[in-house]
Amino acid sequence: MMDRCSRTWYARSYSTLLRMYPRPFRERFGEGMAQTCHDLCLEHKDARRGLFGLMLWIFCETLMGIVKENTIHMPEFVKTMFGLAPRVALGALVVWMAPVVAAQFVADWHWGVGGFAFVYALFFLTGMAIALVARKMGVWSYKAGVGVAFVAGLVLGWSTWVQAADLENPANFWYDTVLVIGAAGALLARFKATGLAWTLFAMAAVLALISVTLPSGAPPDMARRMAIGHGVYVVLFAASGLLFRHASGRDAHLPDPPL
Repeated sequence: MMDRCSRTWYARSYSTLLRMYPRPFRERFGEGMAQTCHDLCLEHKDARRGLFGLMLWIFCETLMGIVKENTIHMPEFVKTMFGLAPRVALGALVVWMAPVVAAQFVADWHWGVGGFAFVYALFFLTGMAIALVARKMGVWSYKAGVGVAFVAGLVLGWSTWVQAADLENPANFWYDTVLVIGAAGALLARFKATGLAWTLFAMAAVLALISVTLPSGAPPDMARRMAIGHGVYVVLFAASGLLFRHASGRDAHLPDPPL
């Protein structure tokens, strides 16, 4: 009776484990694998041997197969991400060393651990975006749009962080919503020119809205310089959107997106 309960429990557990295989593999081989496991359990019962060692071996072998098959069936975009991440992380670390070294010699540089972590994350995410989008570059206007968007986005993120750290004004982080919209829009658009154009237009509109509605509390001279800076960013994002819109008519000449 105990052996029968054990076999039932092992069979249910193994069936649950098989669900972790990709659907095409599971539909093709799952039933046969479950039957093989059942037959092996009966053979061990007849030989009066315990099931624990057998099932441990089967479960370990099956787990290795699950990892292998899921890697094979992994979306190409995820494979690309895993392939690029180590190199981009190393490159971001090299660039990140510049502010780390500079902070040792600039007396007013008072970033904490969180500040340096944020800057590294900014460098890494920017590098990943550039590396992914570079796989799709083909039309000159697409290349120009990518360059303008990334330069404007990186400078905006950097200046926002520096200003927030210096002025201790959390309201400055509202500008980060512009970058979040850009990253989310690029992923949703699958890096296609048409979707990127609308994303950049949205970034420009949100930044213009923030610059008009968010009180700065700065002196008149600084407020004027901030208004000019906002205008420059809005123009750059809008110009990048126009470049992507120009490239959208030539998507046929671009390689397939990385997704």
